[in-house]
Amino acid sequence: MRKYSIISLLVFMAVFALITVSYVKPWSYINELSTNDPLKWYPYVEWYPLKATFFGGMTVKYTNFDSQANLKYFIQLCNASLAFAILAWIGSIVMIIISIADIMEKKIPEICKFLGWIVFLFSLLSFSIYLGTPSAKIKDCRMSFLGSKDCDTLPIYQQRLIGTYIDYNRQYEREVEYKFGLSAGLISIVIACAVSLFGSIYNLFFFNHQNV
Repeated sequence: MRKYSIISLLVFMAVFALITVSYVKPWSYINELSTNDPLKWYPYVEWYPLKATFFGGMTVKYTNFDSQANLKYFIQLCNASLAFAILAWIGSIVMIIISIADIMEKKIPEICKFLGWIVFLFSLLSFSIYLGTPSAKIKDCRMSFLGSKDCDTLPIYQQRLIGTYIDYNRQYEREVEYKFGLSAGLISIVIACAVSLFGSIYNLFFFNHQNV
C-alpha cells in the first residue's frame, strides 16, 4: 500500500465536498440595512449559480427574468462559472479514483500526477469568471434601459462585489445602506482552488511514491 497517496485522496475528497457545497449555497449577496433598526441587516438579494432569491423569499430562476430586468451578460458569466465548477467537481472525482488506485499500488501512468492541476485550473477559472459579474450587470442594465444613468444608482446593478452603497429611499424618506459581499458558495470554490493547488503540488513529489 502506497501510504503517501492517502494525503492526495483526502485532499481531493475535500475539494469534491467543497464544490458540492457551492452548488446549493449563494455565491454573493446584497443586504439592506433596516429602516427601523439601524443595527439589523435584511437579505435584499442572494445570487446563486442558477437563480436569485430576493427580499421576502421570492426565488427567480435566471431563465425567467423578463426584459425589464435583463441579465443576459450576467447570466452568461454565471453559466460559464458554474460550468468550470462542474468540470472541477468531475476532475476531483477522477483524482479520488486515481488516488485510491495508487494507494492499492495499481499501475498508474505517470502523467496522472499532473491531473490535479486541471482541477486547480477549472476551479480557478470558476471563481475568476464570477468576479466579472458586477461589470456584466451594469452592462446589462445600460442595454436594457438604453444607457440610463439610473443604472449607477440601482442596488441590484451596482458595479461591485464587495462594499457598501447608500441610496435614498423615497418610501421611507431616508437614506438606506446596502452591503455587498461574497457568500458561502463562492468562498467554497476559492477554498477548493487553494486545496487543489496543494494537492497538485503534493502529487508532483509523492504520486506513485514507494513507502520507505
